[in-house]
Amino acid sequence: MTLLETHLEQISLSSVAIAELPFPTPKIFTNALLHSHDITALIRDTEAHERALFTLAEPERASRPSAASLARRSTVHGMNGTGDRYGNGNSLMRSQKPRSAVATLLGGELGEQIRKEGAKEGKERGEIDVNLLLKGAEKLCSVYPIAGAAERIVSLRSRYEQLNSSIARYESKVSRQMAQLAKMNKHNDGDGDFDDGDDEALEEEDPNAAEGQGEIHVTEEDIRREDDEIRELEKKKRQLEDRVKGMERDLGGLLR
Repeated sequence: MTLLETHLEQISLSSVAIAELPFPTPKIFTNALLHSHDITALIRDTEAHERALFTLAEPERASRPSAASLARRSTVHGMNGTGDRYGNGNSLMRSQKPRSAVATLLGGELGEQIRKEGAKEGKERGEIDVNLLLKGAEKLCSVYPIAGAAERIVSLRSRYEQLNSSIARYESKVSRQMAQLAKMNKHNDGDGDFDDGDDEALEEEDPNAAEGQGEIHVTEEDIRREDDEIRELEKKKRQLEDRVKGMERDLGGLLR
């Protein structure tokens, strides 16, 4: 009896383990094979990403030749040397490439703007409109959800705005320092008196300067120090511009 009880207990444990196995529920087409259903019960609406894969935009009107021009070509040229009277039309159809799903999702206007910005980057080395790329990335993520993409887009937009404000601030500071240096050099050469009352930037830099001071003595050390400050500011500006370019490369990879 003891041996029989052991076997019965083992069978009971195996039955419980089999009953607790995580089998997936039958899907819609599994039920269709096992049971007799109405066909309308199996039809469902397409998802957004499925519509994007199988929806193509109409070709541009300007690139679509009229029927009269096609007929005139076939009349004038006749056989195209290969025995095909419709060679022109076939080559035209081959030249019209279907647009990708990403281009369809971005839409005509937004996709055209992004293509223009990309061409400008290659030819004119112009700046990329980061806000435009972020807008396109948001539109793509609304159809093809990517984990963490929305938060990253928000952080990239705020970072881009911060970098833009920092670049503008440093550019104004560099131009102000260069103007001050030019006045210092002019005064040092003896071309005129250096009047700190005419320069608002100097008043901001040195608010404790004496009001009745008639002349400021500029030394070579002062000029050297101003040069070092200008070089440091230009270095910071280049670093910020490199960070902005890195953001643009990240956004370009996200859109691909």
